Amino acid sequence: MTLTEAEKIIDKFHKSINDLRPDTIVQSNKELPYTSARIKYAHFVYGEELVKRVQITEKILQEIQESYGIIDSLFSEDPEPINIKYREYLEGLRDGIITDFRMPNPFGECEPALEFHNFLGECWFLEHHANLFIDNPLGAFIYETVRNKATKEKDIKLLIEIANTAKTRSVDFPDKKTNEESIFIKPS
Repeated sequence: MTLTEAEKIIDKFHKSINDLRPDTIVQSNKELPYTSARIKYAHFVYGEELVKRVQITEKILQEIQESYGIIDSLFSEDPEPINIKYREYLEGLRDGIITDFRMPNPFGECEPALEFHNFLGECWFLEHHANLFIDNPLGAFIYETVRNKATKEKDIKLLIEIANTAKTRSVDFPDKKTNEESIFIKPS
């Protein structure tokens, strides 16, 4: 796979993302333009090429890690059970009740984002004999920490803010909403 082919696959992946909230949070894998494995492979090819060409910046690093991290987070083989629990979660928040549901991380799940970061760090070290820079914590980890803290402390207001958060910060997709546009649970 070439860099150009990888870019096209990633672009088509981003175009397949739909923000269907508040009715659904996860899409079917059938809506992906390629298998999730091919999309992941495209991310590895793209990332490795950026490292070789020394074209990686912290912004690009953040974007590509988030993009990789949402592949399995926003798409599922069987989305309906997840979407049912999601709607129950939102209904609970509206009523001031916290149910046992982990919303998908809009910055990508931490484990895959870290996996991809480690891959890029290894590529960078092998190519440039130095460590890959990263001064800012990833949004995925910040989101995870805030979400866990709010759930533990039963902070309904913060959980509603999290539920209303726009789908991603860095990854572009058609009809991407701002935080103001994505509010559908009005705080009481």
